[in-house]
Amino acid sequence: FFRVYFFSTYQMLDFDELEELEALAEERDRLSSGQPICLRWLVDVSGWEPSDAEIDFLIDLVPSDNPDQVKKYKLRDDQKRSLVGRLLTHAAVATVLGIPYREISIGRTKGRKPFLCTPHNVDWAPNFNFNISHEGRYVALATENLCVVGVDVAAPLSERNQSVPQLFANLDTVCSPREWNDIRKQGSEEQQMGAFQRRWSLKEAFVKARGDGLAFDPLSRAEFTIGGPLDALEPRVCVDGQARPEWNFFLEERDGYWFSVSRAPAKAIIDAVGQFTKTLKRPTLAQDEMEKALAAPNPKFVTKSVRDLLPAEALRMYDELVAEQDREAAPSVLKYPTPPCLPFWSIQR
Repeated sequence: FFRVYFFSTYQMLDFDELEELEALAEERDRLSSGQPICLRWLVDVSGWEPSDAEIDFLIDLVPSDNPDQVKKYKLRDDQKRSLVGRLLTHAAVATVLGIPYREISIGRTKGRKPFLCTPHNVDWAPNFNFNISHEGRYVALATENLCVVGVDVAAPLSERNQSVPQLFANLDTVCSPREWNDIRKQGSEEQQMGAFQRRWSLKEAFVKARGDGLAFDPLSRAEFTIGGPLDALEPRVCVDGQARPEWNFFLEERDGYWFSVSRAPAKAIIDAVGQFTKTLKRPTLAQDEMEKALAAPNPKFVTKSVRDLLPAEALRMYDELVAEQDREAAPSVLKYPTPPCLPFWSIQR
């Protein structure tokens, strides 16, 4: 169906849209046939305006040790991103591992890296793990079954209240002198900003895969070189001056945002307490198996709606709630009393 659809509508879609449709078709094929799958999902929350009742309904779908966390945020945009991050996590776990939403338990390492606590029996995902990132209008998720994964979203300058020189000055320790030199050689401020976005996003994805968070400081310790054309970039990293060829990175651009995904062997995890590493069933893989997993093609990100992230049993109630809210929000029609009917002969000419 999808391949026919691509052929018949290719003139109406741009290349990125075609790639996303192909990624969605491959995702559905793999899910329907029970093949191993790594997810790359994102949600654009900019056009979603939930009511308090809708937020309460969705919070109740994703049990948490801290159910009030979403509402602790003062700004509605922060609440939306936090809630969608939870929904993405539960939907991904349910999709890949078949665990019902109510049975999903999420923990965090000392460095605040989220991980799945609930046991599962999916043989092809012995080291299932995921990562979430959000900035601006997007919330993104990535999952892996053998490698450890990190993901990051970097918003464009239009989403920031700073000029390029101000931003670079405030984030001076993010990049090494060599990286700053490469960035400033790009030409226009827009090109420099793009080069900085890519490196900043890669560094965040690197740290988020490791799991040590703010303890990895400064970010300039991870120095990136990025080769290849803009549509097929090839990032490589050195950490504290040492090349780390076991790390693989992938970049994807959309609407001026840059999305980074990092992959590494499980031994790269920084887990002070050890709770996350205990959930991995095969933390040590044969060299050839790990190299194959690291080099596997990186799926394109697929756009999801909030409704796409809900369990099937919640859809009817959710649709009814949204429909009721839409009816209440619709502008009321001002009704005037019907004038009395007068006989035609009473009308004065």
